[in-house]
Amino acid sequence: MHTRPASSLDLFTDSVRLMGDATLCGVMEFDRNLDPDALEKAAQACLMAHPVLHSRLVRGNCPAVWEMADVPVPPVRVEECDENYHPRVTGPVDPSGPLQFRVRLLRRPSGDVIVINLAHAAADAFGLHTLMSQLLQEYQTPGSISPAQGGIPERDTLWTQEMDPEATPVPPDMDVINPMWPDPFGTSSRPSTYHRECVSSPALTAMRSSARTLGGSLNDGLLAAYFLSMSDLTGHRGPMDVFFPVNLRQHRNDGSRVMSNQAANVCFPLERRGKEGMKDLLPRVIRETKLLKGDAIGIREQVRMDRCSDPEGRQIQQMVEEMAALQTSGLADIFLSNPGPLTLPDMQGLTDAYVCYPGCSMPASCFITSTFRGQMTVTMGYQDSVRAREGTRKALAFFMQHLWSLADGW
Repeated sequence: MHTRPASSLDLFTDSVRLMGDATLCGVMEFDRNLDPDALEKAAQACLMAHPVLHSRLVRGNCPAVWEMADVPVPPVRVEECDENYHPRVTGPVDPSGPLQFRVRLLRRPSGDVIVINLAHAAADAFGLHTLMSQLLQEYQTPGSISPAQGGIPERDTLWTQEMDPEATPVPPDMDVINPMWPDPFGTSSRPSTYHRECVSSPALTAMRSSARTLGGSLNDGLLAAYFLSMSDLTGHRGPMDVFFPVNLRQHRNDGSRVMSNQAANVCFPLERRGKEGMKDLLPRVIRETKLLKGDAIGIREQVRMDRCSDPEGRQIQQMVEEMAALQTSGLADIFLSNPGPLTLPDMQGLTDAYVCYPGCSMPASCFITSTFRGQMTVTMGYQDSVRAREGTRKALAFFMQHLWSLADGW
């Protein structure tokens, strides 16, 4: 029996699933029909290539571990749906079960849609991107992906426990749970879904150019638009902490690309003065992100999370209970995630692809941006209700308004 220790981040994501659907989704649209049998075989190859995807998270009265299970992928059957397939994308995957992902085939009148549902406890958006690429590769060239050998590879999410505590001091007032905004959407027991907006390639080029003129990046523009949109939506002008997840692997500089979920939320405070807009706020965002990048970004936050994880994950569970209490009191953490460009194998009929997080594990909302063939997709997940639907529409309208101002130049 192959096992590997689970990280505090694994435990946190597993606990959060009790509050909502902690599942990332990869979506690929086609203008034609696909072969469900060939897709199922490709999914099985992906499963065997990544042992953590057929491993279950075991918790109890001993240290939590990933335990590898010998199970096949569920059959891939055609799911007939309307052109508006968004409500069908969400598909929960139980992190404590033997399978951490599922592949589904939605059939619209205009063509098929491949959906990959991936438990966030097993991998992050980088892992989802890897799965999307390998699934298409194996579909076109069966046998091109080799099965993994030697059980579950060592996951790198607990590496911070080996760090020198003196080298990464944690501020005494730092708190993993840090409420940002009043909850603009309320709660709902209805199914999860998401809203999507698109930015064309020319507009995206113009946005990048404006940000680079000030010495920043497109991600700085996204953060500024995000803060301004939430300020417009809630009426709060700050100072507020702006949270966004950072993939820590890229900051280790060791080439580590194990399928895992090693990201930490980092933050910096922003305040909106008077009638400030993108032109006023973006230089401050660029300055703050440069300060973050000059340090070991996200390390202190991850050290704190690792250290607050006892062997049974009780403190992690307590943190989730605190989040639930914040939800009850009307507070929400809302953050922006940018997995970056999706580079997928060329495949006939593939017209669009993007990543979304419709689960919206409350109290949270997640803007996700991803880029495919030069077009950027912005999605925001929510639990469906009249209030949440309207709030999401307003939030993304504000977001796009401020983002478009970056494309207009100054």
